[in-house]
Amino acid sequence: MKTYQAFVIALISFAALAASCTDFSFNFGTEKGSKLYFCESYNPDSDECLGKAKKYTQGALTVMVDLRKDKKTLGVNSVNINITNLKTGEVEDTFAFDTNPSSEYVYFNNVKFLRSGKFRVSALKPDGTVIVSNEIEIIDE
Repeated sequence: MKTYQAFVIALISFAALAASCTDFSFNFGTEKGSKLYFCESYNPDSDECLGKAKKYTQGALTVMVDLRKDKKTLGVNSVNINITNLKTGEVEDTFAFDTNPSSEYVYFNNVKFLRSGKFRVSALKPDGTVIVSNEIEIIDE
């Protein structure tokens, strides 16, 4: 009986602590904020990202930028997708795309990864400001 009472007291204490924390969230495991992610291909008609992963073989991918959770827009007419080698810190390639400043969810097709390695991929405003970034690993076939 003492074990049961201790459990109930612990449960009540946890509930009281959780209720008193203003930043406590019951949305465990949900993603927050803006994100950049990758697809082998993207169908805008069905909003379907095929082959979503963080590790791919060399070749062309689609880079997705989603700012909706932060209720932000790109705010610029063009975006550069910048690929930086994490090992060397050197820029591997940059792809320029025209965009709509009011876009909050956009895709960039045919971003080519020609070498294997680990890279940081960033969506940049023309002035170099990072909109969002993420890491990717490219492996040999």
